[in-house]
Amino acid sequence: MLTDRYTKTILTVIAGALVAIVAQNAINATHAQSDEIHRVAICDYRAVPAACANVTGVGNLEGVVTVSR
Repeated sequence: MLTDRYTKTILTVIAGALVAIVAQNAINATHAQSDEIHRVAICDYRAVPAACANVTGVGNLEGVVTVSR
């Protein structure tokens, strides 16, 4: 009797885990990345005056950083 109850409990747990795996794979994953380009400003507001990094593309170079105050 005790062995039968243990076996049924373990099989129920395994069945539940399998159902959870199937449900997890059925849901489409979302991605944080996109094909859009976003402008980002990096600033230090503690500096006097506030300093921001200007990131621009120049010729073949992309991501050239200059600091403006």
